[in-house]
Amino acid sequence: MRRILKTAASTLTGLALATSIGIGTELPANAASSCNVTLTSYGTVKAGTYGKRAKAAQCLLKQAGYSVRADSSFSRTDAAKVKAFQKRVRLGQTGTVTHRTWTALLSRGSTPRLSYGTRSGSVQRLQRALTASGRPVPATGYFGPITQAAVKSVQRSQGWRATGTATTGVWRVLQAGGAVKVTTTKAAPRAASRASASSSSSKGARALAFARAQLGDSYRFGATGPNSWDCSGLTGGAWKSVGVNLPRNSRAQSGFGQRISKSNLQKGDLVFFYSPISHVAIYAGNGKVVQASRPGRPVNVGEMKYMPYMGARRPA
Repeated sequence: MRRILKTAASTLTGLALATSIGIGTELPANAASSCNVTLTSYGTVKAGTYGKRAKAAQCLLKQAGYSVRADSSFSRTDAAKVKAFQKRVRLGQTGTVTHRTWTALLSRGSTPRLSYGTRSGSVQRLQRALTASGRPVPATGYFGPITQAAVKSVQRSQGWRATGTATTGVWRVLQAGGAVKVTTTKAAPRAASRASASSSSSKGARALAFARAQLGDSYRFGATGPNSWDCSGLTGGAWKSVGVNLPRNSRAQSGFGQRISKSNLQKGDLVFFYSPISHVAIYAGNGKVVQASRPGRPVNVGEMKYMPYMGARRPA
């Protein structure tokens, strides 16, 4: 009898434990209403769609100011709200969330300037929108080489210089659904301002700015851009951006332009290393250079003191 009672007590304890961990009970309200808009891909959502994509679209519409219930079941009412949003951003009013509507919803908001090395929530927002636009980027919140390459892709689609920096113009493209061509009233004054600043700066400083814009790009022997470089390909590309054509390899570049002493180095100067010369980089100030140094290491900022210095040249 004692054994039977002990077994019964054990069974009751097990049932109580099962109930405590939620068997046969509803999830907490906050768990049911939580929103996740970070997806590996953003497929089509329309009236009748059910699941995580439907809920993500509902959450984004709600964040955009529309009265939507995020219940994972996309209704005709939700589709009507999509049409209203599409009208607002000048997309075709289909009521269906396709890649362009996803892109516009995900990028909605402020347009901060973001560049390589930045870590923030805005970077994650940018990464989601880039993924939706067909440029897959992990939504880590860190602006690394994958994000930079995706931003360059957006810029090239517009016929802009591919700097890899997310400017207001890049955001406007995404907020318009990643359309092939976008005319922005805000981007033009910025471009004019940059052009004015560039005209008053030295060619060396502008060549350095080009090289810095490639930070994070991959190294590939013989590559001359736009997403991969070798050492002389990077220096040649940087100086070509300011109208100066350099010889193709580092040894030939070491004989081009004006010879400069180490004490008189200026930003943008070509700096050469090893004997015989087999590496060239662009001087960035304070004993540092921007370089495409070797396979497996992306374009980076390095310190001159760790390489045998062999001279410097100023192309213009």
